Amino acid sequence: MNIWAFVWMAILIVVFIGTYLLNKNTPKPEGCEELSECGGCNNIACSHNTAHHKEEVKDEY
Repeated sequence: MNIWAFVWMAILIVVFIGTYLLNKNTPKPEGCEELSECGGCNNIACSHNTAHHKEEVKDEY
């Protein structure tokens, strides 16, 4: 196997971990609202969309 493949893979992994840590440690901007209150858009793929939350079903006896 070519050594350059391992070098490129190592570089990509280091860049991924570095950018992940930089993003994780970046503070939120002021005035940023909570996403749990989101409900204004129609993006069904978003995990915060109300279509992904099941309503509680009351037992009827």
